[in-house]
Amino acid sequence: MSLDISSIDFAKGDGLIPAVVQDADTLQVLTLAYMDEAALRETLDSGQATFFSRSRGGRWRKGETSGDFLNVVSVTPDCDRDAVVVKVRPVGNACHLNRISCFGDEDAPGLGRIGRLERTIHVRAQADPDDSWTARLIAQGPKRAAQKVGEEGVE
Repeated sequence: MSLDISSIDFAKGDGLIPAVVQDADTLQVLTLAYMDEAALRETLDSGQATFFSRSRGGRWRKGETSGDFLNVVSVTPDCDRDAVVVKVRPVGNACHLNRISCFGDEDAPGLGRIGRLERTIHVRAQADPDDSWTARLIAQGPKRAAQKVGEEGVE
């Protein structure tokens, strides 16, 4: 990932910038966290979201204890370069309360559910066909998969 860290204005927030974390596939906002320069650098270097915890007074990588990591797809600064949007592909939940998002229990709204469905199908398609009905269906080819989608649509 490429981002000129020296262009980010950490001074406005006393060394911290807000980081809006968004699911790259569903565009659902998952959380709002903060980054200092070191956390942003670690995020870019590792590809996993790392933040500065104001309550703990230090850096932490999301998932260190929970196993619920946020794999970073992109980091985009705002127009003033004093905040960033971090698009991620989550492994598990983003919220420490074991929810998808810190902003409520609901799944991605609107078309975001299509992204969640696509991710689920992708994971199941990669599984062993002996263990995954979806993998078996996909192995039968696009004609059979389309037929099954049509059957489900009629129901």
